[in-house]
Amino acid sequence: MNELLKQIKESWNKTADSDWYRSLRTAEKIEELVNEPANAFHPSVYQLINKFVPDLHGKKVLLPSSGDNHAAFAFALSGAEVTSADISEKQLEHAQEISNRLKLNIRFICDDTTQLSNIDDNSFDLVYTSNGTHTWITDIPTMYKNISRVLKSSGISIMFDIHPFNRPFTGEPWKEPKIIKPYKETMPHCHWRIQDLVNAMIDAQLCIKKIEELPAVNASFWFSYEELIKQDKEKLAKINSWEHNPMAALPAWISIAAQK
Repeated sequence: MNELLKQIKESWNKTADSDWYRSLRTAEKIEELVNEPANAFHPSVYQLINKFVPDLHGKKVLLPSSGDNHAAFAFALSGAEVTSADISEKQLEHAQEISNRLKLNIRFICDDTTQLSNIDDNSFDLVYTSNGTHTWITDIPTMYKNISRVLKSSGISIMFDIHPFNRPFTGEPWKEPKIIKPYKETMPHCHWRIQDLVNAMIDAQLCIKKIEELPAVNASFWFSYEELIKQDKEKLAKINSWEHNPMAALPAWISIAAQK
């Protein structure tokens, strides 16, 4: 493991026990997810998943960079055979505890999303990556080549992450957009452009089937957990309206579905 990857692993292991991630593992949050698995996804992404994999029962689903594992729990609750892969052992340990408690069909593997070294070829009907995955990936083309490798023939890759159009700006809510970097400057912070994502998929022999550019659906897009809990709830009700929050004029999220 190279030095950068070690730093990334250490960072995510530390983040796994942050107030934000603990808030996502409360009994209340998990009960909400059990009652309505769709809550693990942006509403439009949930529709996209249903469009390309309308029946999840018995389907093999891989989640690289599974993070809080809400999506893993949701897929398993919907009848899928789920493999959750993450570079953080801490994230996986916490998710394993919840999975055991709920008696879910999830296999947990510690793995680097770029390489997926512990994942067999031609194994999955669906590979899903959620918010935050691409921000630490230093080699997008290799990541998608390995996603393509582990997909079955005609398998589907669906990604969901922050829309690249947000990257040149500070992203401060309630304020006019302030540019801090050119859109074309991707490194050193892994702020990939749309062309980087799409070209990596094309080069990996994945056929783009659908692209969705999506608004934020709650205030957590705009604030860290520590900032969010201090906000005025009445004011937050208007945060996704561009007339009140100029940054909301830009798409918040992007989701791309591609087929092997």
